[in-house]
Amino acid sequence: MNYKTYVALVNEEEQAAGFQPFVGRPPARVEAYAREVEERYDIRIPPDYLDLLLLADGLAHNGVVFYAIDQEEEEDQFLPGLIAENLAAQSLERKPEYLLIGHSDLFRYAYCFPERKYFALYADTLEPAAEFSSFNELMVNVLKNEALGLFDEDEELGETRGDDFSDPDEEEGFVEEDDATSEPPFPEGSSSEGESKRKRKDRPPKQG
Repeated sequence: MNYKTYVALVNEEEQAAGFQPFVGRPPARVEAYAREVEERYDIRIPPDYLDLLLLADGLAHNGVVFYAIDQEEEEDQFLPGLIAENLAAQSLERKPEYLLIGHSDLFRYAYCFPERKYFALYADTLEPAAEFSSFNELMVNVLKNEALGLFDEDEELGETRGDDFSDPDEEEGFVEEDDATSEPPFPEGSSSEGESKRKRKDRPPKQG
């Protein structure tokens, strides 16, 4: 499954709740931002993350956040900026090992420059919790399982979801978190520890 399907489902839920959908930036703006980041910090943003910015300039849904293009200081910025979040978490004086691209309640999502792979890192220690073979695999796992609460690939994707979905801890593949062997919300090709909480991040209501 392509992660863009789940971005579309996130937008459906956002609109159903009265919020504006997440939209992308024009290619020229994304390219200019990528050049600016590389010139200033010697950081080359991975192309697949730049593709996300074309589709959605960041997103936030049920406690899952992926970072947006950093705005000028005089501009309002609802979603966290990519570089602002990295500066808050680590020094960028030298090229860092990880580029943080998003977070949830328990994890930071990141691209590892040396290994050229995507990881879920524990939010408190930035130690690896799960490894993904591609950006698509990361996004599918996080959007499907954490942001949307879908735990069965064969579910009807168009099915109505919301407060009536079953407790994630009771879904297949989840284990009560009572020791270090607890399973993560990353069932598709990755391993980690922890559980996901569903939490809506307030957004400006839809106008008109």
